[in-house]
Amino acid sequence: MKIGLVGEAPNDTQSIKNLLSKKYILDEFEFVFMLQRTNGANLDSQKTKRFLRIEYEAQKPDIVIFIRDLDSILPNMKKLYERKDYFTGSNSVVDKKGIPLLHIYEIEALILTDVETFNSIYDSNLDEVEDVMLISEPKEYLKNASKKYNESHNPQIFDLLDFEKTLTCKYFEIFIKKLDKAIAVHS
Repeated sequence: MKIGLVGEAPNDTQSIKNLLSKKYILDEFEFVFMLQRTNGANLDSQKTKRFLRIEYEAQKPDIVIFIRDLDSILPNMKKLYERKDYFTGSNSVVDKKGIPLLHIYEIEALILTDVETFNSIYDSNLDEVEDVMLISEPKEYLKNASKKYNESHNPQIFDLLDFEKTLTCKYFEIFIKKLDKAIAVHS
């Protein structure tokens, strides 16, 4: 099965591939990167949707994961509607084979589900976070915990995260359930 990954930055898509590869074994699943040269808000443009369609037709993924940051904690209905509009528009371009992965606040929230791993990498002493979705600006939170941390390290960190711990993040747990259903439909 081929799974396309569309994200705001190459670090994000590689990080999610590394994390998902723990559950979705690489000899059964192939992850392909789409729109690698398009970052952040540029994903919202009509021109980008044309490029997405071209890549979709060339790569022929069975499922496309759209990875975005909400850049806010909930409830922020304005931002949520903006992201839902983006997803609806992009999903129509890929024949409705898309699944949204909307990070609350940003992708670094998933690192906070496994602070043991972060602490061991950076020799820091972060405490466990009960609900990572309540942390505003988790990237800065991690940078304050260790001056050595940089978001460019995320792919390597995600490669070490405990997949089961990431499921304590509610939005990620819901995403995995949706992904499992989509995989079952396409199998």
